[in-house]
Amino acid sequence: MLLQKQFGMTAANGKLMRVVPLFETLDDLTNSPAQLEALFKSSTYMGSIKGKQEVMVGYSDSAKDAGRLAACWAQYTAQEAMANVADKYGIELTFFHGKGGTVGRGGNPALYRAIQAHPPNTINGRFRVTEQGEMIRQNFGSLEIAERSVDIYTAALLRESFTKHVEPKQSWRDEMERVAEVSCAAYRQLVREDPRFVPYFRQATPELELGRMLIGSRPAKRNPKGGVESLRAIPWTFAWAQTRMHLSAWLGVGDGLKGNDEEEKKVLREMYNDWPWFREIISLISMLISKTDFSLPRIMMTCW
Repeated sequence: MLLQKQFGMTAANGKLMRVVPLFETLDDLTNSPAQLEALFKSSTYMGSIKGKQEVMVGYSDSAKDAGRLAACWAQYTAQEAMANVADKYGIELTFFHGKGGTVGRGGNPALYRAIQAHPPNTINGRFRVTEQGEMIRQNFGSLEIAERSVDIYTAALLRESFTKHVEPKQSWRDEMERVAEVSCAAYRQLVREDPRFVPYFRQATPELELGRMLIGSRPAKRNPKGGVESLRAIPWTFAWAQTRMHLSAWLGVGDGLKGNDEEEKKVLREMYNDWPWFREIISLISMLISKTDFSLPRIMMTCW
């Protein structure tokens, strides 16, 4: 906002652009309610937004940072908490969902169900989402398909406004905290702590080749000297998709969903049966696993 003011971009001349915070990594999402409250405590900031705020929630980087399940739960709780902060300060909050088309990047081909499964009181008739890469052609490649996609979005948003959402029980929240912690630890143990992982990734996937292609966000790495954590979504998620492994979407999921005893397994079954948000995530991951070819990792492990 300050930079815009310094360069003459003001509301008076119609050139002022919206300021939209982006929360992507696990830490970003965890800290997002406090960051939003710090903004709203500024009288100067509050005076400029006219009671409206847009916030972008990142899906690709959070999943790459913490694994699919931990990222999904962080997105859910962060949106809940930020919505409460906005209500406290009387702000109309709109979430901008930074999803890619693949499951590993937060995508869901079932647009209608995906919108219905969002956390309660976080849409309220306002919904913004990225359409990027291959999804532009898939959802808007012709006039008929584009009309159909807009129809689905509109119908889902209208229905969502009149749907009585399932509020997760405390036992479900407790179980998701455990699932997120276990799955995140399993994911990071391999991706960050195992010294064999990066060489394996580079040998088993076309990551370097994808990084040189003129597709996706530029540059391919946020930090040229960084490791996997600095990769953008295209060379990370698409590299695994090209090998039909889809590792970025399911790694750590099995560890989190095992359940240590019968009580935990019972709660997980209850969550799947009665909680649309949880059921949608599990259904998506199950669909992707059914398409996964595990022959390549077996070959690579044999070579090791």
